[in-house]
Order: sequence, then structure tokens, then C-alpha cells
Amino acid sequence: MTRRIVIECGVAETRAALLDDDRVWKFWFGPARGDETADHFPRAGRRFAGRVKAVDRALNAVFVDIGDDRDSYLALTKGNTPHLVEGAMIETEIKSPPRQQKGAVLRFIGPAQGDAAPGRTAPFPDAAVEAVEALGGEDCEIVIDEGAASRVLQSVGFGDVRHETHPASLFETAGVDAELSAAFDRLVPLPGGGRIIIDEAQALTAIDVDTAGLNAASPARLREKIGLAAARGAVRQVSLRNIGGHVVIDFPALTGETQRRRFAEKVKTEIAKIDGAGAASFSKSGLFSFTAPHGALSLLDRFCEPAESFPVRGARLTLEAVAKRAIRTLETRLRAQPAARFRLASGAALGAYLAAAPAWRARLNERFGGRFEFAIDNDLEERRFDLAEQ
Repeated sequence: MTRRIVIECGVAETRAALLDDDRVWKFWFGPARGDETADHFPRAGRRFAGRVKAVDRALNAVFVDIGDDRDSYLALTKGNTPHLVEGAMIETEIKSPPRQQKGAVLRFIGPAQGDAAPGRTAPFPDAAVEAVEALGGEDCEIVIDEGAASRVLQSVGFGDVRHETHPASLFETAGVDAELSAAFDRLVPLPGGGRIIIDEAQALTAIDVDTAGLNAASPARLREKIGLAAARGAVRQVSLRNIGGHVVIDFPALTGETQRRRFAEKVKTEIAKIDGAGAASFSKSGLFSFTAPHGALSLLDRFCEPAESFPVRGARLTLEAVAKRAIRTLETRLRAQPAARFRLASGAALGAYLAAAPAWRARLNERFGGRFEFAIDNDLEERRFDLAEQ
């Protein structure tokens, strides 16, 4: 199996993907190189200074403000109790990041040093380095679109690094963009017919299996065939979407103890492809469940907020996600057409967000010169943009 990591060092964000035999397996998203200190997403392992907001003896826990919109949870122990009083500033490490409206779970490091305020603390590794480490790239070929970043990766010990650029983005040329767009869909078709339906909730992720369109020699064989296809598809989607926590799959019912035992072993083999997965078993009612590591926000939690219907039912892209998409679209066109000039027009809300990110404009100028302009178009919806060649 050939493992490859593709990294785009954009002016607004760094994007990376892990591919196994040219099939996308996992994504990573982080700040643009140079913006690392402004990246406050609470990933597992990152350190945050926090202020104790409340001590709950009944729950044997404290709630901590780490600069996120949600109160984080820290269990009381004999070792940390003397330091955890209301108003105290403490240093913590993220054990488990937030999920929807539920805050992060923390580990206590010690009292905060100096004049700490709630928020992420050092170290702040280079975004490209963090991407490779997070995707397990020690034995991978690494393809990256920025020469300076490739040299940084080599300097810290990653040997198989190649600097490569194309008129289109690396994500597009490697087929990653298409996989990313599909990873927001609730319905996932399976090879040969059938589909799975994925619903993320705060407590767990439920995956239903639909046999529609799939045929087999017998009903029993059909159920096993769709079940195995669904297991493979579900495992890949859990990885792609960065789904963590408790996952429950409703497979088609199987008849016969021998068939159920054989199927269970095959499903557990698929689950083992997710590093750190555990507690895999069938319940008496026939539901299969397992746990997946929850080290970072899922795609939906990271890029969406409650709304009507885009990109999925009940959610829309955040303003930040739309802004980065607009900048990425402009950047791609500037690279593909080195003699052209472009005008990026946006609705009022998106225009205000872009105006508040001068570093992105400065990096565009540095890379492409002044071949672009930003404008607010009040005829566009607040979060829409339009890119036109001038």
C-alpha cells in the first residue's frame, strides 16, 4: 500500500490529506503558515490557559473558560483540587475536543504562569509539520506546493518530500477536492448498490444501511453482501469526516449463528483500520457499535453551523469557511492565469470578514502581485462571492 500526504499551503489556510493507494483516507486543516499563533482550535494534545468558572462538587468537576464559546470540563482529583477555585488561572491540555454544544474535556497541567489569559499557549509548530505529524506521515511520500515548507519538513527529519505545483490546486489534481465535497453528504452510495446514511449527534453518530438497488443470489447473501460493503464504507467515512466518539451501525439482520460470527469478524477487521478504535461489538438487538478517537473536530463541527440546508440538512458553512473558500478560489485563478487580473466581489458579511483579515491580502500580493481587487456587492447575498476576470 502506497501512502502519500498532499499539502496545500494557501494564503488563508493549510490543507492536507492522507491517501492510501491514491484513495483519500483522512483530511487535516490548519492555519496558513505564519498564522499558527492565531489558531485556537482545541485539538487533542494542545495546551490552553483557562479560567475556572465554576466548581461543581456534585459532578466532581470544574468548568473552565479556555477562550472557546463552550465551557470545558475538567475532573477533580486529589492532586488538582487545591488549585481549582473559581477565578483561578490554570494551564490545561485538551484530552477531547468539543462536540457540537458540548465543551472540550481537559487534563490539568498546573497553575498558569505569568499574566496568562484564556486561550492557546505554546508550542505553536509550523502548520505543515503539524499536518504531517497529525496524519502519521513518518513513512509517507509528502507532496507540498510551497518550497519553503518543503525545506522545513526536511529539516525536521521528513525525508521523502517533493515540492510540486500545478495550475490547479494539489487537492484538485489529486482528486481530493471531490472527496472533500462528498464528505459533507448525509447519504453515501456504496459500490454495487445500496447506501449508508450518516447522522452526527452530540452523544453519538448513527449510521443506517439501506439495501436499495443491491442484488444477490439469496436474501441471506444480500444482507451479508450489503453489510460488508457498508462496513467498509462506514469505516472510511468515519475517517474522512474525522468522526470520533461512539459510532452505532444498524446492519441488515443476519440469520444463522455461523453467518453472524463470520460477519462480525470481518467487520472488526475493517474497524481495525481506524487507529485507536475500540469497544467493537454487536448488541442483543443487532446494533453494532464501536468507539473512534476524538482528537479534533469533525468536518461538520469544524466548518458548519446550524442553519437551513447548505451544505447538509440543518447546517450551513460558517462565514470563516466561506471566506477561506473565496480566497482559495482567487488564489487558484491567479496561479493558473499569471497574466490576468481578477475582481473578487462579495456580499456585505463576507466582505467585512475579508476586510478583517489583512494578512491574507498581503500574502496574495507577495505571491501574485497586485493583480486582484476586493469589492463589496450589495446585490449579492451576504455570504456569496463572485470572481470575475477584469
